[in-house]
Amino acid sequence: MGLDCVSVNITSSREVFAGSVPSLNEPRRDLELQGEKNENESKHKICWALGVDLPLFLLVSVIIILFELGVIPHYKSGFYCNDPALSFPFTGDTVSMGVILSTIILLPFVMVFLTELLLFDSSYSIRIKLDYTARRTAILYRNYVYGMFFNLGIVEVMKAITGSPRPTFFDICEPDAAKTCNGSEYVSTFECTSTRFPIWYQTDSYHSFPSGHTSLSVYCGMFIAWYLQRRAFSWHNRTVLLVPILQLLCLAYAAICSLTRITDHRHHWWDVLVGAAIGLATGFYAILVISKNFNVKPNSIEDKTMTESQHTVRTLVFDGPQLPVP
Repeated sequence: MGLDCVSVNITSSREVFAGSVPSLNEPRRDLELQGEKNENESKHKICWALGVDLPLFLLVSVIIILFELGVIPHYKSGFYCNDPALSFPFTGDTVSMGVILSTIILLPFVMVFLTELLLFDSSYSIRIKLDYTARRTAILYRNYVYGMFFNLGIVEVMKAITGSPRPTFFDICEPDAAKTCNGSEYVSTFECTSTRFPIWYQTDSYHSFPSGHTSLSVYCGMFIAWYLQRRAFSWHNRTVLLVPILQLLCLAYAAICSLTRITDHRHHWWDVLVGAAIGLATGFYAILVISKNFNVKPNSIEDKTMTESQHTVRTLVFDGPQLPVP
């Protein structure tokens, strides 16, 4: 037998390792593909937000403004001549429209931002803390604004359908029919003739039901108080009274805004009661449904943030050491 009958194929060690050991570039390619996928999803979300959500948001806002200004026609309920429940003088608002708007817009944002910033792990850098806090605040504030517009939409629709006169109706509107009616006669059609108040005040004089001040203040106070309970309160905190006091202030704010609508004779008691019910209902909707009861996944912070040392380790593993070019 000759040795030339046996053929032996010798495979180089480079080929053996190349076939058996996966390339270090594969995890890197996976990361790049995942990054491209996330980037595409972000672009699609931005396109949908700018192309659909923003126009709808602006449309609803314009409709609400036009309704408040009396441009959109709405129902006007009648009244009984010389009705004492509608004969109170207008003395102003304890909680003005400017105060209620500024608090329901600014207060939740400030409270959420400060709470998320203080609760974030202090071992991370300031840049990472601010980045996470800003993203978390934006998400929660978006949920809050969505619920607020849901609240406002319900209130405006009910005001347009009922057209109920306020307790100060006669003083602000000075309806023409009230000057000629007798006794307790019911008047179904009228026009405001007041020259002491602007048109908006006259139109608003028969938008009593339900109370918008009450619904928005209850919604705002409830949202913040519940948020603080879920995210900030713990018996292991250094102080156990700070969060309850802040919650008490939120609820007191809602109570003051609501009850002064009755004492100022700007609403009937049933207007305030229904307004509070709307505030509670939309508050529960925004908290439990939209915001998922303010639940935070245990690993959500660590998954979305990375320290500089972790970035360095990933670079050395996937990219290899950066050698100087001769």
